[in-house]
This record gives sequence, structure tokens and C-alpha cells, in this order.
Amino acid sequence: MSKVKVLVPVLVMVALVALALAPMTGDSAVEAQEPVTVTIFVGVGTGYQPYQQDAQNALADEWNATHDDIKVVFEYHDNTTARDELLTRVAAGDPPAIVGPAGVRTVYEISNMWADIGALMEADVAEINMDDFDAASFDMYELGGRQIAIPLGVYPSFVYVNETIFEDGEVELPPVEYGEWTWDDLKEKAMALTQDVNGVYLGEEGFDAANIEVYGYFPFWTNFRASTILFSPEDAGVQINDDGSVTATFNQEAILTASKFYHDGIWKDTYMPNIDAEGAIGEGVSNPFVSGRVAMGVSHTWLFGGMKDGVESGAFTDSWNVYPSPTALNGITTARVHADTFAIMDGFENQDAAWQVLKWLTSQDVSLELCKTYGCMPARLSVRGDWEAEWLEIFPELDLDVVYGALEYLDAPNHEGYMPNYARAWDALELFWNNLRTDPDMDVEASLNEVNAEVQALFDEALAE
Repeated sequence: MSKVKVLVPVLVMVALVALALAPMTGDSAVEAQEPVTVTIFVGVGTGYQPYQQDAQNALADEWNATHDDIKVVFEYHDNTTARDELLTRVAAGDPPAIVGPAGVRTVYEISNMWADIGALMEADVAEINMDDFDAASFDMYELGGRQIAIPLGVYPSFVYVNETIFEDGEVELPPVEYGEWTWDDLKEKAMALTQDVNGVYLGEEGFDAANIEVYGYFPFWTNFRASTILFSPEDAGVQINDDGSVTATFNQEAILTASKFYHDGIWKDTYMPNIDAEGAIGEGVSNPFVSGRVAMGVSHTWLFGGMKDGVESGAFTDSWNVYPSPTALNGITTARVHADTFAIMDGFENQDAAWQVLKWLTSQDVSLELCKTYGCMPARLSVRGDWEAEWLEIFPELDLDVVYGALEYLDAPNHEGYMPNYARAWDALELFWNNLRTDPDMDVEASLNEVNAEVQALFDEALAE
């Protein structure tokens, strides 16, 4: 009997040891060591272009080489479909970890889908080094008391000018100081620079308006709100009232003036391309400006990367530079601004892993590399000098006074800012913008009043819920 009593405890101990060792050698050990994959969904803003992907993939490789617990993957989507693809994934319960670079439009359009990182920022405030940012830059990413992002960079805008086209057309270049030219001045220069496929200039005998080779002005890669904000309206089409209601003001005088300016420029004065010509100009090039068929166009610092690609590939050999945005009829100059950041999706299950990657994306060295890739001016003040040096090495003639000067004339509120019922209101305004560029017989004022009433109904519907 005594031998049996001794044997049982021994067997029990052996079994316990076996159970203890099992997790170290079985499938559960593999699962415990499996790294978290943090997918960064790219495409709702910039970053999806082929010339940008290599730089982002290289950064992911650097992270992955030094981290076993978290792996980073940049996932690329075409800008024309990315928004819908993102919303589809979220609805299916499969959100990516991080979305970006995401602009102001995306932030507001899906404002309820972002994680609140306020507590995480407070815990890591020393690591983030808040003093390295313009304090106001954080306000852009505070939604309903939630802090949803650390700023990455801003994209001031200005007029890109093909100086070779100006020289060939014997037209004086625009002034280099803000406040010294108007939209009427731009129109005058643009008309003087427009020429057909035979080299005949607009206004000269024999000019063929059906076959234009060089357009004096092309507001490329833009939208209705972005195009009209340059005419310095009182607000960005959205008036927030004291009682909490919101009034659509897209038919205000400055926006009506802007809409007529574009419609007349396309269909009456023919120095701007219609929607079909826009597609032809951009075909086969990294951006429409490097086609050599555009004398002037307002765009942002994010175009610097496309300019670099165009020059290095040999697609663009003309001289160019940036010039101040014109002053509107009301005497106010507006240089619209874009801003980009990365934000964590609220539905991603491993918030801690996503937070580690978000801090890395907005750190000094990585944010500088990303801003070089995207063309944004870094939000971190400590790396702006490096950003300047990078672009001046590539484009020694780049007028940085114009670039930094634009920051004094930013649109506030931003043209991509708050709208109730954002996505539907945006789509209604874009339909108007597309019709303006396709219909030579559009009654601009009547159509603008109609879309403003439509958007007002969408505002009211959203606020009534």
C-alpha cells in the first residue's frame, strides 16, 4: 500500500510538469509570439503614387527589422476609390489600424471612427515633445472633446508658374510679393498665354479654340470648395449660428463670383480646360503641370514630389517656380492650406500597438522623411530647416519666401472643414463642380442657388437626428 501511495503523487507531479511544459512547445507558444500587424491604410489623401510607395516601404522595413512584436505594413489604395474601400472595411468589422496621410476632409467626414488618443498623449507627453509643435496645430484634430491625432505636416498653396511658357509668350511674370496682383490680373496673363496646337495665341487671327495646346490657367486636382475659397468668401460655405443651427452659404457673393470666373474661363474665354481636356493634359504624367501644357495653376507643397519625379524622368524640362496667390475682389488674399496626419481607427483591437506606430510615424526623423515624400511642411518645428535644405538641393531656385508667406493667408475656417451630413453634402457640391466644367450652357447663379438649397436640406436633416 505504501508503494501505491508514493506512486500517485509522483504521477500527478509528472502530469503537472507536462502541462506546464506544453505551452512552451505547442501551438499556443507560436500564437503567443505572433507579432501584431499594424496596417496603415494609404490612399484617402496623398501617398499612394508609385513614386511615393518606395519611400514608405523603406520606412516600414526599417521598423520591422528592429521590432519583433509589432510589424508595420503600408497598404496602398487608389485615391479615387480609397474612401469607399475604407468605409466598406469598417462596416464589415475589419478596420485597418491606422489611416493616413489623412487630410482635414477625411478627419471630419468619418469623425466618429477615430480613436481618442488624448490619454495616451498625456501619458507620453515627454516623449512626444509637445513644445516642438505649433500649439494651434493640435486644435485641427480635436473633435468633440476628443484628440484624434498628432499633427504631421501642412501644405500651403501658391501659384505654380511655367516660366518658360511666360518667356515664350513674352508675358511678364507675376509679382513675387503677396497682395500685388488680383484674379483679374491672372486672367489677363492666362488669356495672353493660351495657344492652340498650331502655336496661335488666344486673340490672334486663326486661333483654334477646339484644339488648345497650352492653357493659361488650370485649377488641377481640386474641388469646388478648394477652388472657390481662393476668392476669399466670408466663410467656407458653412455658417454656424448661435442657436446651434447651420446655414449653407455656398451661394454667397464671393463663391458666386468664383463659380462664374471658372465657367467663363472654360467656356467663354477658353483659357481654362473643360473636364475632358483636363483628363488629356494629365494623361501619362505624374501631374498635369509637368505636361508642359499649363502656364499657371494653384497647388500645394504636396506637388513638389511630383515635380521632382517629372524633372528626374525627363518629362519636364521647363523653368518653373512658385508665386503668391492672387488677391480677391474684396481685397483679401487667401492661400488655402491642406494638412495631413495619421489617425488610429477606433475599431482596431490592439490600440497599444497602433499607438506605438503612431508615435513613430510622427517622430522627428520619420515625419521628416514622410514630409519629403508627401511634400508637406513638417509640423515639427525642429525639422523644418532640414525640410527646406532638402528641397533647395533639388530645386535651388525655389522661392521659399512665397512658400512660408502663404502661411499668413491660410483659409480659416478651412475649405475641407466641418459640414453636417459631410459625405452627402460634399458629393452634391462636387456634382455642381463637375457640371460647371461640362455644361457650357449652365445658368451658374441658378444652379448655385439650387445646390445651396440641397445642401441646406442635408444640413437640416443631419442636425435633426
